[in-house]
Amino acid sequence: MSKLIKTGNDFCLTMTHYIESMLDKQNYTGMIKYYEDNYNAIINIGTLPAGLMVRNIATAYSFISNHSSALKTIRIAQSLIARSGDSDELAETFILLGNILRKNGELKESEKAFRDAESIFRRNDNIEGQSRALNLLAGLFFRQNDFNNALSILMEAVKIVRKLKDQVKLSYMMGNIGRIYSFTGNFKEAKKHLEINIKLSGELGDKKEAMRASLSLGYVFIQEGNYKQAENILNKAYSTITNMKLIRDEVICLTYLGELFYKSNQLEESHNRLQHALKLAESIEPSSLLTARVWRHLAELAILNNNIHSAQRFTNLAMPIMREQNIKVEIGALWKIKALIEESKKNHQKGEDYFMKSFDYLGESSVKFEKADSLISAGCSSLFNFNKRMTFLFRVEEFYSTNNLNTKLNEIGKIIANNDSETERQKRFNKNISNQNPLVADFITQSNKIKSFKSQLPLICQSDIPLLITGETGVGKDHMVRYFHSLVCPSKPFKAVNCASLPDTLLESELFGYKKGAFTGADKDKDGLFLAANGGLLYLDEIGDMPLILQSKLLKVIESRKIMPLGSTKEISLNAILVFATNRNLEEMVAKGTFRRDLYYRISGINFTIPSLRERKEDIPLLMKHFMQKSSLLDKNRELAPELIHQFVQYNWPGNTRELVNKIKRLEIMAEMVAEGDLVELSRTIFSSKQKEQQESLFKQVEKFEKELLVEALLAADGNKSKAARILGIHEATVRTKLKRYGIMFESCH
Repeated sequence: MSKLIKTGNDFCLTMTHYIESMLDKQNYTGMIKYYEDNYNAIINIGTLPAGLMVRNIATAYSFISNHSSALKTIRIAQSLIARSGDSDELAETFILLGNILRKNGELKESEKAFRDAESIFRRNDNIEGQSRALNLLAGLFFRQNDFNNALSILMEAVKIVRKLKDQVKLSYMMGNIGRIYSFTGNFKEAKKHLEINIKLSGELGDKKEAMRASLSLGYVFIQEGNYKQAENILNKAYSTITNMKLIRDEVICLTYLGELFYKSNQLEESHNRLQHALKLAESIEPSSLLTARVWRHLAELAILNNNIHSAQRFTNLAMPIMREQNIKVEIGALWKIKALIEESKKNHQKGEDYFMKSFDYLGESSVKFEKADSLISAGCSSLFNFNKRMTFLFRVEEFYSTNNLNTKLNEIGKIIANNDSETERQKRFNKNISNQNPLVADFITQSNKIKSFKSQLPLICQSDIPLLITGETGVGKDHMVRYFHSLVCPSKPFKAVNCASLPDTLLESELFGYKKGAFTGADKDKDGLFLAANGGLLYLDEIGDMPLILQSKLLKVIESRKIMPLGSTKEISLNAILVFATNRNLEEMVAKGTFRRDLYYRISGINFTIPSLRERKEDIPLLMKHFMQKSSLLDKNRELAPELIHQFVQYNWPGNTRELVNKIKRLEIMAEMVAEGDLVELSRTIFSSKQKEQQESLFKQVEKFEKELLVEALLAADGNKSKAARILGIHEATVRTKLKRYGIMFESCH
């Protein structure tokens, strides 16, 4: 609202009060009619009074979305106020002008208006106005996915707000900075700023802001893969939301929980949350961005449930809204879903093209974790050959590694290690045909310590004492357990669960099972893993992450060898080999009180620690030969080059065997990119002391190679994109997409 105009002119005061009273009552049409009826009188009352009244009218036009009239009117106000010489009011006019231009889609002009406002406020030493202008400028950059500029400007605004000692604004800015960091994938800084936001909001008694910061923090935990922390914080936020009856925030929270549950493989829970979110969203904002986001996640869930019809329906509902609003991150995610739909229909070319569109939109959005999700989907897709799949997955691995997302890094490492090339698949198929007992695995080693342990496994299985296998991430704990099973009971059940990947309540029901009616949603009996593994082997991975309340129940099972499903009063005898594994130091956890001492003694009766790869370097040549022969890198009768062995042996292997497998897969891709590729030369790239920079340069080399191929094909085709596509053996749409991505402008020679 403008300041009160005191000119001594009763008519001026009457007009001012009348317009401002209608603005207070949000009677925008009444304001506009009064302005149009009294235009000449208003314009002639003096430059500043007239300018301020006209500015209010521009606000009214903006509120009713008449942007052209709003823009025309604010320009009149700007001219009047500029002639008056009141620079503070001129700066306020630029603020409104910037907002109108932003709504009109004129983003460059909007940026100029906000910068003009900030400049005038700074010259006038008006730090409150300066902080507002900077905040609006940051918001403008944020909407354009220019997160670096948005962060830079917000940091400048924070310095000003600290001078003002305005804790309310500081709290909001900390939240906005945290959200921007989350989009860039810098989750450490995101959490730091969101936690400050929560703390300040709590001190100020602002429950709503604290709740919204908690929602953002919960979302960060989802993207990190820390699902338990995410569920805890989102449930607390949900309690506040329902108490305050904030329906829009309830939709957002339920959508986040829906995403959390489908990402942690709790598909029924996800369905319940998303359906509830959809019902609320459609009741308040049907066919809105809020509703479209729920449709997108319902499409993601439908893909996981293999319900292609529903996935297509929800995608078709969401896409027009996202396109109209130009929400690139959501458009990119929807193209990924469309690609997966086409893959299910065996439409390979369409599927490939849709993935490329997904990458393009997500790249433009700068929301890195969404692009990582799309790359993983493509990396696990049958649409692409092994090289392309690995390239996609290695890009994700780099992103997770750079941002220290260890949970996600562990997950992508497993995906890469299990992603076989066509050569590997054929060799495994041939081996299974000729092998009389294809169920028997092996654990390749020359380590005397491991060989001694392997020889004891047939005796260990005859005891009721559980087996605990420890060791660093990637040493082969899972493989050792599968070897144990294949050795002692290959035809009996093998059941496994990762204690870190499931929330407490789900882990309990997965292990123990339940009877119909035991809890909401238990509409039929379900056998737990204890019962499903009877007669065979049950493997509990990451036992160190099991919650204390479940540790006591597990202890009772080990001691009694009996289980009781949830909702049952009848005990069932357990006859299964129990194997536990962890990469954590359980003794330290016992000392801190985070792991039960009595349970530790029970599960560590037989304890074997698999040595790290750097402690058993004699295994490296064996493993190299095995995995290179599985791929296309080494023929069966060829020996490894001594220098190649030397490079592998000299490396320290922080990621152990899994890292070795993944490096060999990198080497396979690089070898196929280079004619007559020298493995020794190529491996030097992998083992450079500047590994991360070299990995990034690998992809730059791939992009350079693609650019050269495109240009050569276009030259050969006289600039005809269709002919170039045929020369390259790819679809024309793919050529166009890559030309756009690399910024290649190519005109026909004719």
